[in-house]
Amino acid sequence: MFDPNRGELAGKERELTVPRRDARNPVFNDVPAAVIVLTGAIVIVSVLVEVSRPAAEAVLQWAAFVPAYALDRPGPAPAIAPWFLHVFVHANWPHLIINALGLLAFGTAAARPFGTGAKGFAGFIGFFFICALAGAAAQYAIDSDSMIAMVGASTGISGCLVAAGWARGGIRGMASMALPWLAINLVFAAIGTQMWIAIAWAAHIGGLLAGVTLYPVFLAVFRR
Repeated sequence: MFDPNRGELAGKERELTVPRRDARNPVFNDVPAAVIVLTGAIVIVSVLVEVSRPAAEAVLQWAAFVPAYALDRPGPAPAIAPWFLHVFVHANWPHLIINALGLLAFGTAAARPFGTGAKGFAGFIGFFFICALAGAAAQYAIDSDSMIAMVGASTGISGCLVAAGWARGGIRGMASMALPWLAINLVFAAIGTQMWIAIAWAAHIGGLLAGVTLYPVFLAVFRR
């Protein structure tokens, strides 16, 4: 997540664990439709914002999450919109490329257990945007007066990252993904303004925590 304004019980566990795929399979094999659609939409909107000023102005009104305006947003867009739509905007090309690849990798692993039907499609998309919402909420909680816009899909991707760990290794797999990412973002928090780019570490942690708590629930409801 970059800131565009600043450069930016063994038995029990076995029952809950999604069967593992062959570790030799390339991560991008059989990318689920939900991941393709979501990644494609994010790339298209982000590219439009980069190449067209009118498009950028219109999209940013709806998608840039500014904590100070999170509850009472000026302009035509409802205040709730950026809580979800910030995932469609990125600060620059590297930001977009990193997040698109991250979504393809972690999103693919997280989405496969949902299956290929419409129910699974809706389940993964819903999970991703709930994690994005949680990330925005965490960012708002730590700096509700900030006028600095937050954009990027890494709120949702943080949830997908830990979900991918669950999908491949159950609770232990989830922990192996969640703990390093949590530690990295706590380092970002400690360094703070000394970094040359602004990292929305709280948003990452919010998405991560939503993924940890909600992925098993979404699987139970939407899995094939």
